[in-house]
Order: sequence, then C-alpha cells, then structure tokens
Amino acid sequence: MSTAVGPPLGDASSVDGAIVGYIPADESQQGVVFTVQNVGDGVAIRAQVAALTATATCPPGQNLGKPGQG
Repeated sequence: MSTAVGPPLGDASSVDGAIVGYIPADESQQGVVFTVQNVGDGVAIRAQVAALTATATCPPGQNLGKPGQG
C-alpha cells in the first residue's frame, strides 16, 4: 500500500520534492517513508524505516499512527 496517488508528473512539473509512505498491508505497524528532493544537479532520497514489536503499547490516552502519520 502506498500513499502515492495520481498519474506520474511530466517533465514540465514545478514539483521539486515529495514524501511517499509505504506499508506492506493495511493496518500494518511497519513501513518506510521516502523523502525525495531535487538538489543541484541530482536527486536526494531519504528512507525512514519504522517497525513496532508485537508487544508495543502506547502511553495511556495516546495513539501511534502508521509509519509516516506520526
């Protein structure tokens, strides 16, 4: 499952960066958030990997979002 939507952008696009989240299945508590940014004469890509253990819990009254959702 990916948060990417819509058709691919063409070469004339003014977009110079994007953040895209990926989780392997709905309601999964593991995944990757990719940040892609134009820099100088290339592209920088950062990947943040997140995974919770089966016994992970939230503090009372709080919730954890899926990877990339806080």
